[in-house]
Amino acid sequence: MKFPPVVTVRYEPKTAPYSTLEGQCLHTGTLDAYLESFETLRDRQSKLNEIKHTLREKGPVVSDKYKSAVETDRLDAQFDIGAAALVCGLTNVLTLSSAAGVRDFDITFKGLGLNIDKHSIGHGKGLEGKTSSDLYNIIRRYHFDLIAGLCKKLEKVPEGNGTMLDNTVIVYLSDGAESHHSRCWEWPMVVIGDMGGKLKTGRYVDYPGYDHKAHRTTANMYLTLLHLAGAKRDTFGMPAPNLKGIDQTGPLSELLA
Repeated sequence: MKFPPVVTVRYEPKTAPYSTLEGQCLHTGTLDAYLESFETLRDRQSKLNEIKHTLREKGPVVSDKYKSAVETDRLDAQFDIGAAALVCGLTNVLTLSSAAGVRDFDITFKGLGLNIDKHSIGHGKGLEGKTSSDLYNIIRRYHFDLIAGLCKKLEKVPEGNGTMLDNTVIVYLSDGAESHHSRCWEWPMVVIGDMGGKLKTGRYVDYPGYDHKAHRTTANMYLTLLHLAGAKRDTFGMPAPNLKGIDQTGPLSELLA
């Protein structure tokens, strides 16, 4: 794989707050962002070259599922690729999406024996004596089977005084909060792992409902993850304007060890 040539633009921020490039006026901050992107690509390519032997050893074995049109095969393949990226050190953060967003909103999980699309299930339709809740549980069970497989792979990799799994946290959640057409007032999550003892585990935590005292938002969960990663901050995004008088800052202290 050849790395594309990089064009470097030099400028002096102190004497020229704006730089002109081919008639285009670019703020120095914009140039910094472009330069950082190119440097990130260069560093990533260098890392790929350094770990190419590890990639061959730890990378997934190519099989028919990587070309399959069956949605469960594709998701299984994505978990394999994601696990390899973590194990090989290509990334420390992994996001996997299953049938989320407009493109896959009405996907049908035929690989699980379901001949009804997810959108219809969300509207309460059942299939062959099974309720919509039963069908959702079939899909969720498959998700957790894949997550369990990911955990087992991470558990086999030594890291520090334990394994990679010991230093990992996995968050499983819906893209649509508490219901199919939700208000996003409640957002159930399953958190797996304790990040080397930084998180309290083995508990069910239920925060007060929307607009009630001590109510917490998804931003507080993101702040919790940032604290675990060592990037501590007190705010994330814009506070909910309707939650007046409710503290929306800081991590979820109930989760931190």
